[in-house]
Amino acid sequence: MATYWTRVRVRAWTDTLRDCGFRDVRTSVVKIIWIIIGLVVALYLGGAEVLIEHAGKLGTWIVVLLVFFILLFSWNLVTAPAKLQQEADNEIAALKTKLNNREARQSAMARLWASRAEGVAMRNQKVVGASAAVEWIKQFENWHQRVLAEAQTISPNFHAWLAILDRVRPGPIDLPQAATPEHNAQRSSQSEILLRMQEFLQAEMLHRDIE
Repeated sequence: MATYWTRVRVRAWTDTLRDCGFRDVRTSVVKIIWIIIGLVVALYLGGAEVLIEHAGKLGTWIVVLLVFFILLFSWNLVTAPAKLQQEADNEIAALKTKLNNREARQSAMARLWASRAEGVAMRNQKVVGASAAVEWIKQFENWHQRVLAEAQTISPNFHAWLAILDRVRPGPIDLPQAATPEHNAQRSSQSEILLRMQEFLQAEMLHRDIE
C-alpha cells in the first residue's frame, strides 16, 4: 500500500511539473484557468488586502504562486489514482490482445501444416481425363483460398508471398503425367506454393526454437 501511494505522489508531482511546462496544453490550461479563477475570487473577497498588509506586494506574489502550485499539485494528487488505474487497464487490455493474436497465429500455423499436407496429397494425385482435371482445378482453387486466408491471419507479407507467384520453381520430377495443360500449370503453381509454405513454416520453427 505504501508503494502505491508513493507512485500516486510521484505521478502527481510529475503531472504538476508537466502542467507548469505545458506539456499537455489543453489539460494544463483547463487546470490552470480554474485555479486562477479560484485565486482571483479569493483575493477579490478581501484576501489581497490582508496579504499585502502583512507580506507586502512581493510577498503577496510569492504566496500566491506558492498557493497556486499547492492547489495544482493537490488537483493532480486527487486525479492520479484514476490515471494510474486507466493506464493499468490499458496495459492489461494490450497484453490480452497480444496474447489473443498470438493464440490465433499459432492456431493458423497448425491449420497451415494440415493444409500443406492436404496440398501435397492433392498435387501428387493422378488425374486422368479432362473432366477429372476440371474437378481437380476446382479443388485446388478452394484449397488455395483457404491457404491464403490462413496466411493473412499469420502475416500480410506471407499472404502476399503466396498470392503473387512471380516465379515458379520446378516441382518434383516423379509426378504423374498431367491430364491437361491447365492442370499442369495449376499443379506447378501448387508446387511453388507448397515450397513457400515449407520454407516459411521451417523458418517459423527455427525462430521459435531460438526464442
